[in-house]
Amino acid sequence: MASDPPKGGPMRPDEAVAAPMKHRRFLRQPEQVAAARRFVTEAMARSEFRETARLLVSETVTSMLDQGPSRLGDGMIKVAYARADDRLRVEVSDDGGPARLRRRIQGVQPQSGRGLQVVQALASRWGVREDTGGRTIWFELAGSRAG
Repeated sequence: MASDPPKGGPMRPDEAVAAPMKHRRFLRQPEQVAAARRFVTEAMARSEFRETARLLVSETVTSMLDQGPSRLGDGMIKVAYARADDRLRVEVSDDGGPARLRRRIQGVQPQSGRGLQVVQALASRWGVREDTGGRTIWFELAGSRAG
């Protein structure tokens, strides 16, 4: 029996979900988090991934809004997803140039800043890609059926 692939890190091409990605762009505004969530979950009415996907889309889009180099309202965020066999892959990208996603120092009662920890805990695999065009947070959910 093969072991599960490690979480995070770069994906080899043969590990990617081999299905066309559906994508949509959203303004860099907090009000758009709900719209991004609906975009991904509308096509998943009977999927075991629906609620987890809803949460992880919220966390990754919010992380992009919070960590991005441009001001809220400036620029766009692209959300893309693909379903194939028993996997769902979601990618959330910004258009803001390179900037490291930073870990915050947590207080006793943090109000925010744990989004990527939630992604790490719930996703089958996840990672971050960065280049001069911006950054992408991606995650995959795997199970007995993707939708």
